[in-house]
Amino acid sequence: MNTQIIKGKDLMLFDSDSHSFAYATNHTLTLSAELATVSSKDHGLWDSGEVQKFSWEISSENLYTEDDFESMFDHWTAGDKITVKFGLKAEDLDGIVGDATHDYWTLDTSKTFYQGQVIITSLTANANNGENSTYSVTLKGIGKFEKKIVSQTPANDPQ
Repeated sequence: MNTQIIKGKDLMLFDSDSHSFAYATNHTLTLSAELATVSSKDHGLWDSGEVQKFSWEISSENLYTEDDFESMFDHWTAGDKITVKFGLKAEDLDGIVGDATHDYWTLDTSKTFYQGQVIITSLTANANNGENSTYSVTLKGIGKFEKKIVSQTPANDPQ
């Protein structure tokens, strides 16, 4: 088994264009299953259940820029459905986003990633004295959260 531990700096949240959410410091993906209780006299003292529905949510914490916060605010007030992707970034660069080498990270579409639509349910700006301003956004999944698996074509297969 060739297991590789993924660093947090490489696993990111991306928009529908596969551009990273700018200046992110943390992303949290929460996947949940709601259970319906299934019980009968035959179950005795033991609880039993079956999946009734799935839900998912992503939160993102970011350094505050006017453009990014304004974009989130506009999506929030419009109640927009936003397509997001969660996966590994493609670049392995020494530069940083915004230093004139590149404006954002991009999704590595050669590896498995996850995708779905969300609505912004919470947007919080933080402006502590003497610190960088930040904002947090909570994105509630609506509909299916899909695993996108990239098919690997063998090197000697001409297709």
